Amino acid sequence: MDKLQLLAKSNPPNWLKILVISLIGLGIFFRFTHLGQKVYWYDETATSLAISGHSLAEVKQEFFSNWDNNEGLIPVITLNKYQRINPDRNVADTVRYLITSDPQHPPLYYVIVRLWAQVFGDLPAGVRSLSAVISLLVFPSVYWLCLELFESSLVGWVAMAVMGVSPLQVFFAQDAREYGLWMVTILVSSAALLRAMRRGSYLSWAVYAFALALGLYTHLLTVMVAIAHGIYILISQRFRFHKTLRNYLLSSIAACLIFSPWLIVLITQVHTATNLLSWITFKTDSPFDLIGIWLSRISRIFFDFNLASDDAWVNNLTSETPLLYSIPTIIFSLFLIIYIIIFLTKYLSTTASLFIALLGGFPGLTLLFYDLAFGGIRSIHFRYQIPLYLSIQIAVIYILAFHLFLAKSWQKNFWQFILVGLLVFGLVSDVRFFQAETWWPQIGGKNLLAMSKRINQSNNNVLLVSNKNDYNLGVILTLSHSLEPKISLLPIQNNQLPIMPQDYKSIFFVDDMENSLAHQLQQDKTNSLKLVYPLEGFWQLDKNQKT
Repeated sequence: MDKLQLLAKSNPPNWLKILVISLIGLGIFFRFTHLGQKVYWYDETATSLAISGHSLAEVKQEFFSNWDNNEGLIPVITLNKYQRINPDRNVADTVRYLITSDPQHPPLYYVIVRLWAQVFGDLPAGVRSLSAVISLLVFPSVYWLCLELFESSLVGWVAMAVMGVSPLQVFFAQDAREYGLWMVTILVSSAALLRAMRRGSYLSWAVYAFALALGLYTHLLTVMVAIAHGIYILISQRFRFHKTLRNYLLSSIAACLIFSPWLIVLITQVHTATNLLSWITFKTDSPFDLIGIWLSRISRIFFDFNLASDDAWVNNLTSETPLLYSIPTIIFSLFLIIYIIIFLTKYLSTTASLFIALLGGFPGLTLLFYDLAFGGIRSIHFRYQIPLYLSIQIAVIYILAFHLFLAKSWQKNFWQFILVGLLVFGLVSDVRFFQAETWWPQIGGKNLLAMSKRINQSNNNVLLVSNKNDYNLGVILTLSHSLEPKISLLPIQNNQLPIMPQDYKSIFFVDDMENSLAHQLQQDKTNSLKLVYPLEGFWQLDKNQKT
């Protein structure tokens, strides 16, 4: 009996089961505590807008009609209705919002979270609690995938231990977006594919088609996962049009037909979707910066101390993280990838190694090579690389199980030390996440939190001014979750200098990225303008006369 068969037939020892149950318990604690503590960031605000049942056009009408009607100021608290469920609206209104304002996000998660919020509340903690519950589905999903891929329950138990404390999993468990659900659909569709290939029944292929359709209705990049599945079948069947390949094609077609209503939406709303995704065309300073950031972020699957920048437009490695941190993480990721390739080639069956390589390598490297060839930052966008991160986790899980239970005595001791270190680093990362008010994937979160604190700490007469800009509107909606009701809002259009009300002593401006309004105000010699947070275009106006 070779080592692979021995691992497949090995039962998990009691100590491993106790360890896994303990780590899952800790993981549940970190997933469900402090759900409302972290800043409710820009993308999560879009989730609340979607489930409110209001359209983006309605928000703009509310935001800018005061200018058109010469009504002047509006209380910031007025915008809360666009972040809370309107009982007169329903799930159809949520879907309508996605169709007209956010078509690149399929509706499955948003429909579920709308129904969830009606029961458990529409405040940030209530909305995020759905992601925390969904994150628990990762445990049975990864266990099933390990059973199908390695035919080993022991590997499945190790997988649940690693997933329990992974900072990657914990973060998405408290993010009111669809990415936790996407992880589950990737794992389930992959396991369903392997099961369908093994059993060959129509029912098993129907399950795969349904799982794939759920993935497509969760995130559009599921298409790349499906293509990776197809390449795996094509190679494993030695490029022959076998029954398995035919069933895969039929199942994929069925999934596409189920997804076709939203595909029609994408085609008809392609201009809106491309405009909303224009930010991903931003370029880093050099290909080396792109590759360095890409490698550095891989390490955060296992340990993440929140040292990275939360800027969406990171243009070089030094602005991403301090070099004293980024260089070791790059070295770690390089060594890890090289070791995974060598180990899987030497010790794992060809089909299992191929599946792991394609599941993560095809989506991950496709995005990287596209950015290198044509420019952009798709490949370093943390959430877009979830298939790659999951495949790396699965590879590491198998390596740990192999060495812990099949290696020689001194090697077992070494790998036990590696496992303990991995779990400790994960737990330290989770503790930091537990304590933090913002986390680096929450783009702009640190600045938004600091802005809201600065505004709230001002005197009672506070005015917030913003020009007519979709991005600024999103910033204001985000700030509305943390600003005190006393704050008033003055929306303006066409960067026209407003007449400042005399009763307000503290005036803050949320300007667009070009700061055209701020430049006009700087020319006004009666006021002193101070730039507070340039990244967000956040300005503070001192109304005292200049001397």
